[in-house]
Amino acid sequence: MLDLEQLGSSAMEIIAYAGVAKSNYVESARLARAYRFDEAMKKIEEGDSVLKEAHDAHLQLLQKEASENTPQVSMLILHAEDQFMSSETMKLFALELIEVYKKLKYFEDDKA
Repeated sequence: MLDLEQLGSSAMEIIAYAGVAKSNYVESARLARAYRFDEAMKKIEEGDSVLKEAHDAHLQLLQKEASENTPQVSMLILHAEDQFMSSETMKLFALELIEVYKKLKYFEDDKA
């Protein structure tokens, strides 16, 4: 059975990785705003790499809970899930912003 310490440790791991990934995605949007598209995509890739770590930790936690058949829900786990999902959402948003800024740059360059 997962004890509270294991749950807390797993949750903090997910939160930490998801937070770093989210920061990379936000930075990618900022780089895109400056028309630094190659760097923006590199930040997306860095975020993806870190988010994979969050995903792996999340999957391990789910597998442990499923194999023990003892549903345990804590506020820390719910927070970890929220951070993980918001990181994925931020990635999608950042990718959309990169495309918008590419189009904006294209039209600005076309006017020049």
